[in-house]
This record gives sequence, structure tokens and C-alpha cells, in this order.
Amino acid sequence: MPDELVFGLERELFLGQKIFENESANIFSKFWVCIGRIEDVRQSGKDCYRQFEVDQYSIVVVARADGSISAFHNICRHRGTRLLDNSAGDLSNSCMTCPYHAWTYDLNGNLIGAPNMAEVESFDRKEFGLQRVNCVNWCGFLLVNLGDAGADFEKDFAPLIERLADWELDKRILVKTLGYQVAANWKLLFQNYSECYHCPTVHPNLNRLTPYKSATNDLSEGPILGGPMELSDGVQTVSLDGNAIGTVFSGLSAQQQRSVYYYTVFPNLFVSAHPDYVMVHRIERISNRESHVDCHFFVADKDAEIERASDQWDEVNQQDWRVCELTQKGINSPAYIPGPYSNLESMLVAFDRFYRRCMAQPV
Repeated sequence: MPDELVFGLERELFLGQKIFENESANIFSKFWVCIGRIEDVRQSGKDCYRQFEVDQYSIVVVARADGSISAFHNICRHRGTRLLDNSAGDLSNSCMTCPYHAWTYDLNGNLIGAPNMAEVESFDRKEFGLQRVNCVNWCGFLLVNLGDAGADFEKDFAPLIERLADWELDKRILVKTLGYQVAANWKLLFQNYSECYHCPTVHPNLNRLTPYKSATNDLSEGPILGGPMELSDGVQTVSLDGNAIGTVFSGLSAQQQRSVYYYTVFPNLFVSAHPDYVMVHRIERISNRESHVDCHFFVADKDAEIERASDQWDEVNQQDWRVCELTQKGINSPAYIPGPYSNLESMLVAFDRFYRRCMAQPV
């Protein structure tokens, strides 16, 4: 933290449709955004799809029977008709057909059928394939980037991939998901996750397991922020009783087995790596005053007693959402004036700095 006082974000950045639209243009259309899980799409062993709404965009993610995925804007290249209107389904004959004039595309987005267009001079089907969307399947999470066609996920996520390598998240089993509606701006959720200044007051049980002043940060600039916190003596993991809920991940160092690693991934993921499970929050921005959160739990062994961890975190989550909602209510008042950050809130300073830099870009 610098020597001088650093103040929080201004009231207008949490309110108003214009800010929401500018965030769409400058952040959610330019960064990798997690839209869901591969299980949301792959409901059968057949070629299938699911439609996702990302701000004003409708994105179709296609999961082929061979395991590969691809994503496209859900717009027919003829007259702009929504190509697939159901939320999800199987793709018979391995193709997608527009309900209006029957233009038909294969699962690579190529236009393979355009009735009555053969007579149109200079018409070339190869020029009218579906518009592709950058899409990756990272450890079962589907992320899209609506910006640069050359967006490089491996490069952009390298700091997180490197730090999570020993947890081998791609091999872990999803065993539980908790869902929440939160009446608060998405940035308040990020700020809350990024500091433990509030833990003794809001999370006494969590603070008993991981003392709030043990937090450190090994990523302190840019879109991925955070670092480890130490577990208390005699505590094996974050659970109701502090005991491990299942098999400790093989390959973790002694230090990794005595810590929990917390990272925020701008703009909608939190990753929490414990010695025996990994927890991932996915935040969906609904409006400037409402968010949806899915909290996923991954383990090495399906027999893990996940409830001892998920019940602990359900308590923590609800405590967090309550203070975030109270903060939103306070910011809603015209009397709100940003206050100064403490020396335990350096990650909020880093988040705010990165957010401001992104929002300063021309729309």
C-alpha cells in the first residue's frame, strides 16, 4: 500500500445503465468470461448444443460426440434470424438449420445448404459461415472471449495455470454446486473476496481455521490477483471441524498442504485451492445491483465427505453475500462517499486500479 490514503470506487461506478453498458464493451466483451460448465452442454453422447446469453450476445456452444467443442454467434448469416431458439438439445444429422429459410450449417459453422441461392450471381457459400466465438474448455469450465479472434487463453491464464498445476484440476471430480442470487454489484463480490479485514467480524468460524493476518499475495497486479493463507495449527483444511474431507492431493508440497490459495480471475471467477478440494465461484453479472453465483466443489475421490466443506462454505458465502448486499444498499444512497482502504486491502487497490484502466479504454 502507498503511504498516502487510497479511496474506493466512486458511487456512480456501481449504479446506472451507462456504466453497465461500458463494462459490457470494455470488460465482458474483451476478457475471458466463464459462461458455465461442460456438463451444461454435454447432456448425451450425441452431438448437442446449449445456448448461453452473454449480455446482448446469444452464444451457441456445440459439443460433438467426439468430445470437441466450438462456439458461434447464434445468428443465421442470411437475415440474422436466431438459428437455435431452444436453450439446449441434440443436433440431428450433425447440422444446424435456420427455421426461417433453411440455411444449414455443419458443426464447424460452414454453410452447407442455402436453398435457391445457386442462381444468385457471385454467391459463395464459403463466405457465409457462422461467426465463430473464442471458446475453451478449461478443466470443465467453458470460457468465451468475444474480443480479438486471436485471444490466447494459455497465455492469458498462464499465471493461474502455473500456480494450480500441482492440484491437477483437470483430473478432479465435480461433486457439489451451490447457487445464490445476490442483490449486489459484481465488483462488491470481488472486493469482498479479496480481503480478510472483515473475517474476524463476519466469519469467526473461518477465521479460526485460517487466521486473517496470515494472508499473502503472489499475484498483485493485473487480471489475476491473490495468494495463499496459512491454516491454523492442527487444522487440515477448511471444513466444519477443520479435518480433511477426503484424500489430500498427491504431489502437493508441505507448504501447499498447510495453506489455502485464493485467486480472483477478472472478471468472473474465484478459485480457492485447498489441500483436499478445490472450490470455484463463478459470478454472473445480472445488473448493476444483482449477481448470480455458482460455487463448485472438486475432489480427488468421489467418496469425500464434501458436506463438511460445502456446509462450512455455505455459511461463509451467505455471510459474505449479506455484507455485500448491505454495502450495495449503502452505496445506493446519494450520501455515499468512498472511504479509505486499510493496509489489509491491497488487493482491492489492485482490483480498482485494473478496473479503472479497463474502463478508460474507448468504447
